[in-house]
Amino acid sequence: MLFSKKFFAFLPLALACACFALPQTGTFRDARDGHIYRTVVIGSRTWMAENIAYKVENSACYDNNAGNCTKYGRLYTFEAAKKACPAGWHLPENDEWKRFRTVIEDSDGKEAAWVSLKSRDKWDGSDRYGFDVVPAGKATDTFMDLGKSAHFWSATSEEGDAYGWHLAPPGDFTMDFDISSNMYSVRCLKNY
Repeated sequence: MLFSKKFFAFLPLALACACFALPQTGTFRDARDGHIYRTVVIGSRTWMAENIAYKVENSACYDNNAGNCTKYGRLYTFEAAKKACPAGWHLPENDEWKRFRTVIEDSDGKEAAWVSLKSRDKWDGSDRYGFDVVPAGKATDTFMDLGKSAHFWSATSEEGDAYGWHLAPPGDFTMDFDISSNMYSVRCLKNY
């Protein structure tokens, strides 16, 4: 069988594209307020591909500006975060976040994983997985780090405080034990 020069010129591009399959995406409509969230499958689990924006007590928009909720989702205290996810979804435990991180780091390496998770249009990332991490900042005694970092609650707690997962310079996706009154973003994970 003879192949043309055009075939061989196209072959490296086709092979490169085959290695980077597009993420499996979808949408979910929150029956509580009608908000439609993007979803993505990472590993074998379905995650919300954006920060949740459902209003519960002890949640806020960054700087109390509603436009920031539209762009970045809401920030929640730990107690509020436990109430934020809709039926059929939940706040991920540390073990679930660890499995998520392992999938990304095993594919991209620890250093590149940070860029692969960051949003293309709201941060300087590649968003290779469709997870679309935005630099929503956080709140402690004041709002801080908008445009610089992303912080997510875990459902894992000890003695009233909880664990948070942080994506911030220099580029690691790390877990820390945090004060439950801090306000972080929430990503919901679909129940099995």
